[in-house]
Amino acid sequence: MFRVFGLAPFSFTSNFAVKEIGPFWLLYSVVILITVLSFSIICIVQRVKQAGLLVAIVVNEILMMFLEGLTAFSSILISITRNCEKSRKIVSKVIKIDKELLNDSSTTYTKTIIFTLIQVILVYTYAIVLFTYDTLVWTTGVGKVSVWYCFTGFPHRLVNLETIVEFSDLVLLLISRLKSLNSKLSLILSGGNETYTNAFVFNTASCHMAPNAILVSDINHDKTVPNIDSPQSVNRHRQLRFLISQQRKIRSARELYDDLCDISILINSMYGFQILLQLGAITAELTLSSYLMIATIQGTLAVEADTIVGFICVMVAWMLPYAFKLISITAPCQSATNEVENTVMLVQRLMLAGFDQNTMAELQLFSQQLLHRKMNFTAFGFLKLDYSLLLTIIGGFITYMVIVLQFIK
Repeated sequence: MFRVFGLAPFSFTSNFAVKEIGPFWLLYSVVILITVLSFSIICIVQRVKQAGLLVAIVVNEILMMFLEGLTAFSSILISITRNCEKSRKIVSKVIKIDKELLNDSSTTYTKTIIFTLIQVILVYTYAIVLFTYDTLVWTTGVGKVSVWYCFTGFPHRLVNLETIVEFSDLVLLLISRLKSLNSKLSLILSGGNETYTNAFVFNTASCHMAPNAILVSDINHDKTVPNIDSPQSVNRHRQLRFLISQQRKIRSARELYDDLCDISILINSMYGFQILLQLGAITAELTLSSYLMIATIQGTLAVEADTIVGFICVMVAWMLPYAFKLISITAPCQSATNEVENTVMLVQRLMLAGFDQNTMAELQLFSQQLLHRKMNFTAFGFLKLDYSLLLTIIGGFITYMVIVLQFIK
């Protein structure tokens, strides 16, 4: 679906290598860009030309359409001009990380494809049904609204919805790899504790000798005794191999975390501006839909009597994609931050596990890396994307609606 809306500035070769898109798909993206821009302008012009509606509704709709159109235009334009190389870097780093982290990458990729297909079917089926029902209700309930106005308002909304889905899927992919990294650290922690326990038992057992044991000194000197390593020597070799292995695993985990941080920075740079515009558009959409619903119930909006229920239902139905957008933006980012906190906790527990000096040095470097390279997602540096932003938007929306209800009364 990304390629359909001109938002996928890369493709894959037969051996799953990343390459630039051809001239045909580049031209296709330019055509989509011009189409979305033209439809957005026509939609705004159509709304300005229609008279007889409430001024508040017209102003809110023009603001909403302007932000939606600007967001869709920016998404496609940035995807064509700036995100080509960044997208290829993300895919290349993910492939590199999967070779280190995933034991069965084919199963993971299959699950990802199935999840994406289900997501596309559910999201776009609901969007098409909602667009159709919205057009039917507006054209039959409010005579001043034309079908052409409704039709030209849908393309930029689809592009914006796809942009948010793409952003959310990339963050979810990052969360999945962070969970795999934390699982790897958990295995190191459990393996380290178990190995040191076994080593202690081995040393203790080797210090006790049975009463009827045969000593080497009791054997006749004329017989050749084979050179057999003592239990203590075997244990020392085993511990040495184990410590070198643990040190390498910690270093590998550090490198993987560094690559994951690079991916988060690339995601921020690719979608930060679009997310900032999208948050403004979602706020305007929530305000407009709620105001239209209240105006319909109060009788302020001139709606046919037999379509009042349908009009209220379509406004409620529009609330679902707005909530889906907000949750898709904030929830994955919050989950990624939580996974990083789990990584910090595991590294601190590893530092208390009592490894050798070289492994402890790697763990200290890892701890400093976690301190200085934090994984944060922002809307172009202005807003931090987490649950606090979601609560702020909901609080502002409720405050605005209370003020509107007071003015209506």
